[in-house]
Amino acid sequence: MTTYFHAHAVNPDKCRGHRTCMRRCPTQAIRVVKGKAVISDELCVDCGHCIEACTESAIAISEDNLNGIAQFKHKVLVVPPVLYSQFEPRIHPYVIHLALKGLGFDHVVDVAPYALALERALELYIESYKGRLPLISSQCPCVIRLIQVKYPDLAELIIPLETPRELAAREIKKELQGRLGLAPEQLGAFHVASCPAKMVSIRQPAEKNRSWFDGYISVRGIYPIMLPHVLAINKEFDPSMVPPDFRFSTAPISHSSETGGERAKINGLAVSGLYSVMRILNDIENSKLRNITYIEAHAHMLGCVGGPTNVESPYIARANSLRQGEDYQQPIQLDDEDITRKLKDGYFFMEHPILPRPTAFFDTDLETSIKRMKERERIYQKLPQIDCGCCGSPTCMTFAEDFVRGEVKPTDCYHFSQPRRVEEQET
Repeated sequence: MTTYFHAHAVNPDKCRGHRTCMRRCPTQAIRVVKGKAVISDELCVDCGHCIEACTESAIAISEDNLNGIAQFKHKVLVVPPVLYSQFEPRIHPYVIHLALKGLGFDHVVDVAPYALALERALELYIESYKGRLPLISSQCPCVIRLIQVKYPDLAELIIPLETPRELAAREIKKELQGRLGLAPEQLGAFHVASCPAKMVSIRQPAEKNRSWFDGYISVRGIYPIMLPHVLAINKEFDPSMVPPDFRFSTAPISHSSETGGERAKINGLAVSGLYSVMRILNDIENSKLRNITYIEAHAHMLGCVGGPTNVESPYIARANSLRQGEDYQQPIQLDDEDITRKLKDGYFFMEHPILPRPTAFFDTDLETSIKRMKERERIYQKLPQIDCGCCGSPTCMTFAEDFVRGEVKPTDCYHFSQPRRVEEQET
């Protein structure tokens, strides 16, 4: 069985077994065992809902904190649009670049140009696509893992195009190694992540053997470090300091159907928030969205600005981003002929297709899986079916699955236990 990396973990010393995280988990990956929350290694999709739900701060992010940065001769930071949105619009994006260089990065790269090129490649890919619909965006790693775990039949609908962050890391590494004459081990690429799923996609990517990134840090981790630098630089900053080749774009931060990006030309649907995404995926499974060509799905409300490792409210961050776009955005020119040629040559494609994630409940042997499903249904019919959560499982159905796996006994159910019922009646 594969061991899965996760960017967050439960601190048992802080956990008080309140079950709030268990009830909030969209993939039912959390159980409460002996009064402590336990996260299933194979069911967790790293959405971070449990981190936000825990009132005791018992579930924490495992930060890289860029501890390995010193080993590289040349350091590159790939910056997503969400980082800019954490700052007030009065702060020029170039100030943020200067602050990051002050922290020790030799090169600061924006994701935006790569995201815009991928949007155009996406449009061309969909124009020539002849298979099952609707296609599903590959950009949100949390949604990818959700499909792998909960909707394995939909994995074939995930568009096999690379993510902007990985494309940026790949290309900047190749460019700088050639231009600066660096060996691969001398050049380190790092990313600023807005959610645990993006951290996991770097440590254990679903579509390739190894990420092009060498490490990551969360927005929450880097923000307090860079804020003093940003404020100090901004005091002396003059717009004339911005080099003529500096280009800034905020388009990729939001659904393109709202911002007028390339994807707005596609007969698509944009959805954010994991529970809303799950409703859409349920509709796809039930063949209710045959008239839709493309689904752009984000696990967090308003997209990446809603990520749990950000410092700013997603609504304020969204407003900051829109204002930054009005004040600083400059057009990024795309070469359609070049993008078309690169798409044909496989430049934009993932190394491997996204495959379903095997779980302990279902087996590769069809006969075994059918037997387990029948046994699950048999146990479920004996349970009260009220989903009280007292047993430590989020629902009666998950309790039945845990029983089939041999992890619980029927008497672990509070309402199923006859001795407890008798004790309650006597008292």
